[in-house]
Amino acid sequence: MKRKAIWLLAYGMLVVVLPAHSHGDSPGSYEIEVDDLADWERTYGHSDTLSLRTVAAGGQDATRVAPSGEAGEALVYKAKGGLRSFAVQTYGGEVRESDGSGLQFMISSDGASYRSVTPDVHEEPGKSPTVTYASRGFPVGTKFLKIVFEGRAAAPPEIGEVVLNDDTGAGAGASKPSGAVLYGSMVLLSPKEEGEAVYYTTDGSDPRTSKTRLLYGAPIPIAGETVLKTTSADPASGPAKETNGVSTFAYTPYPLAAPPQGIDDKLDDFGRTAVRFNVYTATDNPAYYGGDGRRAVRATTGAGVLLYKSEYDMTSFSVSSYYFAGLPLSKLKFYASSDDATYSEVAAEAYPSGNPVKNWQPYAYENMALPEGTRYLKIEMSGKSKAWTPQVSSVAINLNTASASLTTTKTKGGMLATLATATEGARLYYRLNDGNDFLPYTGPIALHGYVRLDAYAVKEGLLPSPVRSFAINASDEVQLDRFGQMEDASFAGKVMSESQLAADAKADKAYYESLQPPAGRDDYGGLAGSKDKYGFKATGYFAIQRLNGRPVMTTPSGNLYFSLAVNGVTANETYSLVKGRETLYESVPPYAGEYKPAWLGTDSFSYFVANKYRKTGVFPTEHDIYMEAIGRLEKWGFNGVGGFSPEKYGEEGQFPYMRMLPLDSMSWAKINGLKFFDIYAPGAETKLDQAFAQAVAPYKDDPMLVGYFIGNEYDFHKFYQVVPGLKASKAAIKGRLVQRLASKYGTIALFNKAWGTNFASFDSLKEAKLPVDTKTAWSDMNGLFAEYLDRFYGTVAKLYRKYDSHHLLLGDRWTVTAFRDAKLRGMIGAAEGKYVDVVSLNYYSHKVETELLADLYAKAGKPIMMSEFGYGTAEQGLAPLIQNAAANQAQRGIRYRNYVEGVATLPYVVGANVFNYVDQAGLGRHWQGQWGEHYNSGLVNVADRPYKDYLTAAKATNDDIYRIMLGQRPKYYYDFNKK
Repeated sequence: MKRKAIWLLAYGMLVVVLPAHSHGDSPGSYEIEVDDLADWERTYGHSDTLSLRTVAAGGQDATRVAPSGEAGEALVYKAKGGLRSFAVQTYGGEVRESDGSGLQFMISSDGASYRSVTPDVHEEPGKSPTVTYASRGFPVGTKFLKIVFEGRAAAPPEIGEVVLNDDTGAGAGASKPSGAVLYGSMVLLSPKEEGEAVYYTTDGSDPRTSKTRLLYGAPIPIAGETVLKTTSADPASGPAKETNGVSTFAYTPYPLAAPPQGIDDKLDDFGRTAVRFNVYTATDNPAYYGGDGRRAVRATTGAGVLLYKSEYDMTSFSVSSYYFAGLPLSKLKFYASSDDATYSEVAAEAYPSGNPVKNWQPYAYENMALPEGTRYLKIEMSGKSKAWTPQVSSVAINLNTASASLTTTKTKGGMLATLATATEGARLYYRLNDGNDFLPYTGPIALHGYVRLDAYAVKEGLLPSPVRSFAINASDEVQLDRFGQMEDASFAGKVMSESQLAADAKADKAYYESLQPPAGRDDYGGLAGSKDKYGFKATGYFAIQRLNGRPVMTTPSGNLYFSLAVNGVTANETYSLVKGRETLYESVPPYAGEYKPAWLGTDSFSYFVANKYRKTGVFPTEHDIYMEAIGRLEKWGFNGVGGFSPEKYGEEGQFPYMRMLPLDSMSWAKINGLKFFDIYAPGAETKLDQAFAQAVAPYKDDPMLVGYFIGNEYDFHKFYQVVPGLKASKAAIKGRLVQRLASKYGTIALFNKAWGTNFASFDSLKEAKLPVDTKTAWSDMNGLFAEYLDRFYGTVAKLYRKYDSHHLLLGDRWTVTAFRDAKLRGMIGAAEGKYVDVVSLNYYSHKVETELLADLYAKAGKPIMMSEFGYGTAEQGLAPLIQNAAANQAQRGIRYRNYVEGVATLPYVVGANVFNYVDQAGLGRHWQGQWGEHYNSGLVNVADRPYKDYLTAAKATNDDIYRIMLGQRPKYYYDFNKK
């Protein structure tokens, strides 16, 4: 043994004092004692016929106890303190299923009266195979260990080492030692090395090679005589090999009680079913299903049926199943009948039970109150994704213990967890945070912090219930409730129960049916009939034309169009990062369960998607959300889908939409600390050309496509501060700056004089931070900025037009900071205006600054679109988009009217796109972590409840937008400063 080779030979009998173990022991001490059997000094006694045999060491025990072959030879140890475990390493001999190893292990408190113990057996193959026998968990007061050679083995083993009280070795592999265990105990398996996978069998076969071996993923119930054979292996290197060790654990449950009439079908075959349809068991390829060939699997994607029949009443059932974790969960359905003629669907409580086994998630179903007189139970498997998911692995009828249920009560600084079961007289067990073993439940459990609680119930004569897992936030840090609403916020319409959400479905239907889209619109949301009235041309695409000298947008049909699009028509910003922040959430449904479609990966969760499911019973897909939104937006008077929405659904031709050029995804052109595109990056034009060929050309003939944004909120306002400090080795634009400076000044001395610096050469400028402190330095930076803007917009526009000459180039969604800076407004506007069709501005403001907008139009010479704007409130605990803009949703609606009607009357504005469809996640949108945006920005909230006061006002403006734009009625305006 490696341990012995390192330190045992040096120190002989090592003694370490340990505290008493916590198996109900009284205070005392246990000492780790190691006997390498160099002599007999450490034994309490031994048979005279036993001998010590010296062997060549080779890294293993140099001396070993050899029996003479007589029956009853024994080796006795007396622990210095108490005895709670042992591990005995042997060589040679043979472990046989029929009569064991030829060794018997006995313990005693007084050295006179002994009782036998069944050891765990750990076999290690190799040049000199070893077998270690171990046991643990002895009663308080145990002091003696007797090892008896039974004399029956043809080649008896030799003993090389005996270790007392080292639970590390004695407890390897399984949570419970072999021997007698309470009926229904759960055994937890652990690998030999961290990160390895555990394989096991229950039929006595070798877990390294057997076709019946299973990959461990959930606790194993002991409801009958059970022999577990286990092995572990690195999952990266494939299944266990014959060179891996094997451990054997044998369990005898007690007490035993006669079971009631019932069915316990492990699906070894279909002998217990009355009828089956479109179902088979995968015994031909069990490895494909995690090693379990005893699963009922559908042959096609049609419904699969298992029918059970009994001559007695069925009162309850429990079904274990699996579904493929990479696909949506399709739940099993259950139908009961008394006569096999009329069936009625019966509900079943469903929940994940255990960790995924490879890609297969265990899932349990139970019903403890079948209709009276039930004699037939039909299990239906369905799902359109694949025929092989879901699956059924076992069925129990009338034999199942009801699973554990949980209720919690808040206490000061924590919670009390109370467990219960519907099965009278059943015992309950639990463990916390993946503990090493289950503990008996005796009363409410005090919890603190974020806790995972696993629990099950069992009653003699019945099968143990599946293990249920509960995630409980018992901390006092909760900020978000179980519906995704801010915990401390109190507001009208706050959801307090699942029943309220379910009732919303009917209320929503009535509300949306009461709305009508604005009249007089063409197929694109434009003003019907305006083509002929104002002499516009039908270009087949959205276009910029002139109306009495004013630039306006027109639809493909040639009608007047003012863009009232909504940004973010997606649930993407409703996902919030959970991992590492669990204590902030009151409750998050587990990833491995029915709410999996509301997860993004395994780290982020959307309460919006979850609440949609609670409302309707169906998880919406991204496509469902988009299409439902279009119907709503049209009725609210909106006429398009704006930025940061799934572009692929715009292609379906249902509603005008906008796309984004792929510049922001090009990592090769990004600069640390500055959000803009480095057009000087090597090969930039070629790479853009290739990208546009793929991203632009395929959609050049789409009439519903309004146009393309170049990017979003570039950091042009940081240009002068960041670019001079860049390193040319990481940012090509810095290299271009140095090139321009070298070209202009010729010598480093002239440069130093102009910039007030003291550099040795132009090469030394490339990696240095250049101070912009002189008037000349600012002028030189102005020159670079002007060149950059012209090259950037010019290159993008040229390549864009190469692949799409039909659609509008909609600018790059300026920040308010750049817009309000007179210098930047002039430089960017003049440069961009040469190349784009529309200048887009993400313009969040308390009021419409007409002077600045007019100046931008004058500089750019192109119409302006407000590509983002919006207002919010703090009523629901979210952040308002603009501080102190609105106290409630009615005021939010007034702000909308002021803004949209205000810009619509300006003779150069062609649209105002609100941000956005759904409120952002209460604890921040997922990709920004704990600092993520969490604005009240939506038309609907996290519970999918529309902000009716806000939307009523918005609709009043939207429905009348063309009358406002054409001056046919005065614009609405409310003065918030008026007392």
